Amino acid sequence: MVYVGQLCLSWEILHWQYEKTRELLEYDCEHHHTYNQVAGEFQHLQVLVQRFVENELFQGPRVQNYTKTRFELCTLLQVPVIKDDCSKDKKESVVEEENIVLIEILTEFIDESMRVFWEFLRADKDEASRSTHVHLQDPSDSELLIDIKTSLQKKERRLKDIVRSGNCIVKKFQKHQEGRMDRALLFAQVELKLVARVLNTSRLTTDQLVWCQKKLNKISFFNRKIHVEPSFLLFPV
Repeated sequence: MVYVGQLCLSWEILHWQYEKTRELLEYDCEHHHTYNQVAGEFQHLQVLVQRFVENELFQGPRVQNYTKTRFELCTLLQVPVIKDDCSKDKKESVVEEENIVLIEILTEFIDESMRVFWEFLRADKDEASRSTHVHLQDPSDSELLIDIKTSLQKKERRLKDIVRSGNCIVKKFQKHQEGRMDRALLFAQVELKLVARVLNTSRLTTDQLVWCQKKLNKISFFNRKIHVEPSFLLFPV
């Protein structure tokens, strides 16, 4: 459960940081702030996660491998905190003008970090074999669990239909619209995969089931459009 909790926490913070940069885009349109240091930290995060996935084939099961690697690399899946380069840092480290990272570029770094996280999540083979028996802390939650599983399966099928027809649909959109749709697809894929991973654990509490239900309720479909309502839901370990 520690591994699953870390997955959910890392995604919540990563998604929240992305939304924060979008807000900063509006307030820092004159580019008074630079973000070279935190951009480097996001690059480091990407490298660690990608390296983990590449080496996983030669390691053991995901959870054991993650636990061992996290002990050696405590920053694995640790999302950096967004902060600009303060004046003191600027004096200590002179950055050439063409290498300055502005808020627009930082947003791209975070966007790429989210996609790397998705690849990390997709590569989790432990999730593929869903547990047939789940021990509920409160046996009366059995109906809630069934409802959540039913909702998850429906939304997974709907998303697969959209992905299958995606190549045809994307051609009808302009570039900025493509990006918006593609990002909504990414968000929905990650959220559904996280819920599935939580449901695959051997023991679930009422709070964790409610978390899954809230996550699913944030995802909706209108015709072929995906909408994921922004939220910040900390996973109850």
